[in-house]
Amino acid sequence: MPKKISISPVTRISGLLSIDLYLDENGKVKEANVAGEQFRGFEAMLKGRHITDAVYFTQRICGICSMAHGFTAARLVEQIYGITPTPELILLQQIMFGAEFLQNHIRHFYLLALPDYIGTASLPSSNFQNPIDDLRLNPKEQEELTAHYFSAMEYSRKCHDALAVFGGKIPHQHGLTPEGVAVFPDADRRKQFWFLLQQIQTFVADIQLPDAYLLAKAYPEYFQIGSGPYRYISFGLFDPRFGGHFPAGILNQGELFPVNPEEIQESITYAWLESNDAETRPAPEKPLAYTWVKAPRYHGLSFEGGPLARKMIRSGNTTPGGVAGGVMPRLIARAEEAVLISKWMEDWLKQLPPDGRYIHSLPSPVNNQAVQMNEAPRGPLLHSMTTANEEIASYRVITPSTWNFSPKDEAGIRGPAEESLIGAGADPVNPVEPGRIIRSFDPCLSCATHFIDWEGRNKLSLNIMS
Repeated sequence: MPKKISISPVTRISGLLSIDLYLDENGKVKEANVAGEQFRGFEAMLKGRHITDAVYFTQRICGICSMAHGFTAARLVEQIYGITPTPELILLQQIMFGAEFLQNHIRHFYLLALPDYIGTASLPSSNFQNPIDDLRLNPKEQEELTAHYFSAMEYSRKCHDALAVFGGKIPHQHGLTPEGVAVFPDADRRKQFWFLLQQIQTFVADIQLPDAYLLAKAYPEYFQIGSGPYRYISFGLFDPRFGGHFPAGILNQGELFPVNPEEIQESITYAWLESNDAETRPAPEKPLAYTWVKAPRYHGLSFEGGPLARKMIRSGNTTPGGVAGGVMPRLIARAEEAVLISKWMEDWLKQLPPDGRYIHSLPSPVNNQAVQMNEAPRGPLLHSMTTANEEIASYRVITPSTWNFSPKDEAGIRGPAEESLIGAGADPVNPVEPGRIIRSFDPCLSCATHFIDWEGRNKLSLNIMS
C-alpha cells in the first residue's frame, strides 16, 4: 500500500486543482494537501486603473461566474460614488445573476459530479483510467442519467442565452456597466427571457432534482462521507425586498452568528506568497508552501461556503451534526437551490417595471474605500477597494474557492475540502472516493496568468490561483 497518492487534476472542466493524499496503514487518508495551481493577478492588474474598470476587469476572474464578480464590483463602485441603485435596477441585475446560478448548478451536477457515479464507459468527461467498481444504478437508471448528462449541456446553454438577453454576451457581460444595465428590459426581451426560464425551470425541477435524490438513495453512506467541520458561512444572496433570498450568517457547530467582515483574515503560511506592509507578492520557491490559494479564516477558523451553507443558514439549523454535511447533502442542496432560484426569478420578472430607471450617471466619488460582500454559486465572495484621485489604489478579492480549498493556516487548521478528505478510503489504482468528495464542492479555477518583461519576453508563466 503506497503512503501517498497524488491526483492531478481533480477537476473536469474548470482549471487545475491537485490533491496529495497521505495514507495510514489501512489505506485511509490521514492527511491531505489541496493545491490550487493557477495564479490570479487581478488585484495587481487593477491597481492604478479607473474605479469603474473594476466592473469589467473582475468579470474576467472567472468565465463561469463572471456575473457574480461584475455584480459585486458594481455594488462596490456605487458605494465609492455614493449611489443608491433603484429597486428596479437591483431586480434586473438579480434576474441576470439568477441565470448564472442556474447554469452553474446544472453544469456542476451533470458535467462535474455525475461521471463519478456512472462510469467511464458511458460518459466522455471522466478522468479515471479504469472503470469505477462502485456503480449502483441499474441499467435503465444509468441510461436515463446518461441522456440527462447530454441534455444538461443544452439547458446550461439556455441559461447562458437567458443571461445574454440583458447582459449582451456571455461570459463577461457588456450589458452590465458601472452605471447599471445598458440593455433595456422591453417587452420583447422580457418575453424572450421568460420563454427560456420556463424551459430551465422544468429541467431543474423535473430532471435534475429527482436525479440528485436518486443518487442519494443509491449512495446513502455519502451523507456522511466527505463531511467537513460543520462550520458554514454565507455573505447573503439577493435582496429580501423582492421575495426570496438567502440571509448572511455564520453557523458554527449549531450556533448562528451575524457576519462581520472585520473578523476575516487571510493566512499565507502554506501559500506560494509573501507579504510586507505594502503588498503580497508571488513566492514560488517558498519552503513548505504547496498552493497559490490563501487561507481565509473567520475568528481563526475555516468555514465551508456554497449551496449547503446557504441552505443550513437559511433554515436556521442549529443542531450540531443534525444534518449530515457530506457529499450527497452538497449535491442535493445545489439541486434544490436551482429549483428555488428559478421560482424566485419568475416572480422577479413579473415585478420588473417596463419604464423603470435601469442606468444612472456617476457623480464625483464621495468615499475612498468600500467593502462589498455577496455570494457566488460556489460560496461567499468579497470585493474591497481603496481609491485615490478616481484610481484604484488597492483591490482585494476573496473568492469562494479560497474558502473551500484553502490550505492549512499557521495553527494547522485545515480548509474545508482538506478536512472533508480525512478518513476517506483512497484506492491507489482508482481513487474514486476522494474525487467524489472534492467535486461535491464544485471546484473551479481559472486560466494561467503570464508575466512579461518590458521587452515582451515571457518571463514567468504560472498556473496558479489567488
